[in-house]
Amino acid sequence: FPVTITVGKSYWMEWYFLMLAYKHRLKFVLWMGENSSGQVMRDFIQMFSVKRFNELTKTEIVEYQHRIEKYFKFISNEKMYTPKELLTIIEDSGCDVGFIDPFTGLNRGMQHSDNYEFLNYTREFCNRTGKTLYISTHPTSESGRTSMLYPQDHHWFGHLKPPLKAHIEGGKPFLNRCDDMIIIHRLVKHETMKYNTMIEIEKIKDRDTGGQVTELNSPLLFDYNNGLGFKFDGINPLKNGQ
Repeated sequence: FPVTITVGKSYWMEWYFLMLAYKHRLKFVLWMGENSSGQVMRDFIQMFSVKRFNELTKTEIVEYQHRIEKYFKFISNEKMYTPKELLTIIEDSGCDVGFIDPFTGLNRGMQHSDNYEFLNYTREFCNRTGKTLYISTHPTSESGRTSMLYPQDHHWFGHLKPPLKAHIEGGKPFLNRCDDMIIIHRLVKHETMKYNTMIEIEKIKDRDTGGQVTELNSPLLFDYNNGLGFKFDGINPLKNGQ
């Protein structure tokens, strides 16, 4: 199961999941404690249509919604689920992939041992069901200290560096137990870079299929594209059919 941490994670993950649904016909079930299903559906429609929501007719909106609903289900965030309750819903959903965003929004124990219990249960869940589970969380407060700012001789001087993999909230058990770890970051106060999402792959457990970690200080840059689906290296995969 992959773990993601950091700033702007939910929006980029939405786009990434839409890519996987579009390319591989995977079905997703999403629990997003910080975003409403209506907001996420609006994001999906804008990305998929490559148009602003207010530029679409009601007929077009309904058509896109029906197409997207074939691949995405939403779990209500009006209730605080325990981890086991949420995993049971994901198992019964009939979907290939589950998303918990964020882990810290669950009704859970806060001790170190509680994290290990959750991760062990998650590992057993993935092994038993064959489903993929993505878990997002936030970085610790340490990642926001002045020691994490780019130095004076750097062209991003004064801006906050991406968190390190050890900064994940919940501690090193997440790093040790997950299959993959993705760090998602933005320079939110930079005049131009605030429109780019930085992706760093910090862990790939199985590299036989070609996956690799990113090189030091060389994140993958995804252009926000005005909310109409990210561009990578100038290409919007949904629009260009790449």
